[in-house]
This record gives sequence, structure tokens and C-alpha cells, in this order.
Amino acid sequence: MTEFCKIMSQSENENEIEVADGVFVRRRTFLIGGLSSTLLGGLMSSIPLRKVFAQSDTFSYEQFLSLANPLAKSLVGDTSTEGQDQYLHSLAAIAARIKTVPEPVAWNDSTQSFKPGTDIGFTPGGDGFTVLHWRMAPNTQIRLHRHDYGNVVTIGLGGDARVENYEIADNDQDYIPGKSFRVRKTVDQQLTPGNINLVSLDRNYIHGFTAGPDGAHGLDITTRIRPKPDHGTPYLSVSSNAADEARQIYEAEWEE
Repeated sequence: MTEFCKIMSQSENENEIEVADGVFVRRRTFLIGGLSSTLLGGLMSSIPLRKVFAQSDTFSYEQFLSLANPLAKSLVGDTSTEGQDQYLHSLAAIAARIKTVPEPVAWNDSTQSFKPGTDIGFTPGGDGFTVLHWRMAPNTQIRLHRHDYGNVVTIGLGGDARVENYEIADNDQDYIPGKSFRVRKTVDQQLTPGNINLVSLDRNYIHGFTAGPDGAHGLDITTRIRPKPDHGTPYLSVSSNAADEARQIYEAEWEE
């Protein structure tokens, strides 16, 4: 089982990738050695995860990659609502045990906040998914924004942040700034170390963060499963008062 934990080599090739709209960071590609992905995938399907987890209560980032990469490859092809649910929950079951994460090579302004203090950095090694490390200064916000081409596993690593998720309650899917429509709040949670928040393209696909008084940091494990649309990231403005408290329905509009 120790072969699961080996990262044997790192490519010398580097290239820049876009990790958020207008944000580019340098990427390094890791190769998993010791076991081929095919063999590892076969072992993963025949060995219950609880036996793998029994080797350690927590994972290093390298151990996470050695399990998550083949698992993601085996599940990512089913992009149905149910398929995304299975993919996200399976990846989250491993991500929740991450104990240590290497520091990003560089930090960049996330561009998703009204003011400075929210940064994002690329953490390499994901095969099929991208690992983004984010940090938020105390009481800062990442604006409510929609994911419409990739799903996300968010895990808290430190501090705490309030995470809110919404879905569109109307049939109106057009991005017309200033046009009112209704959304449903689906999640309102405190993201603390080890806690998970999931975003699929069909569930909880609008989310935003508000850091607590001590700030917050964590990971977004993002997987692109649709072509990137031509429009930029859609940001959402939501009324502070519910139109329907029992069903958590709010008036909202897209912002430019």
C-alpha cells in the first residue's frame, strides 16, 4: 500500500494556465510512479476506501493525489447530475483527510472580491482537476458567482468562512445585468478546517464566501466538464430579505 503514496518524478516542463478569469499562474505537472493509473484504478475498485484510510488518519498532499487522480479519471466521464454527485462526494471523501498542502509558488489577487485581501494560488499535481489554494483576510468577501463549466470541491484548511450557495429558481438562465429573477438559497454553512462544500453544474452552482474575524484559507478542487463559455464570470446580487422565507427564495440580479 505504500506505493500509493509515492510521487516519483516531476516534469521539468512548466506552462502558464488560467486559474480564474484573467488570473494566470505557472503550472508544474507531476507524474505518479510505482503503480500505473490502470493498475491503481483496479486496486482502488477492489479495496474498500476504509481499508486505504486505515493506513493513516490524515493524508499528505502527495498521498491525496495518488488516490484522487485515478479515482477522478474513473468517474469524471459521467457528467449527469447523479454522475457529478458521485464524482464530487468520492473526491471529497479523500480531500477531507488532507493534512498538509504545499504553499503555492505564487499568490494572485482572486479578482472576485470588492476589495484586496482575497488571493488564489495554483497547487500542482491534479490530473483532470485543478487544485486552487485560496486565502482570505479577516472579514473579506468573495462575491457570489456562478460555476457553469466546472464543478468544485471546496475544503476548509484554516480559519472560518461563511459559504452561501444558490440555485436559480426561475427558468431564466440569461445573463442580463439589472434584470430581476428569483434564486433559492440551498446552503448556508460555516466552513471550518476539514469541512466540505460541493458545487456541481446542477446543484449549488452559485457560491460566495465571507471570511470570519481571523480570516480563512482552503482549497478549491475544480474540474472542467463543459467548454468555457464566451462570457466572463457571472456575479450575483441577492436581496437581503427573502421573498419566500419558508422556501428560501430571494429576488436577485446579475451584476456587470
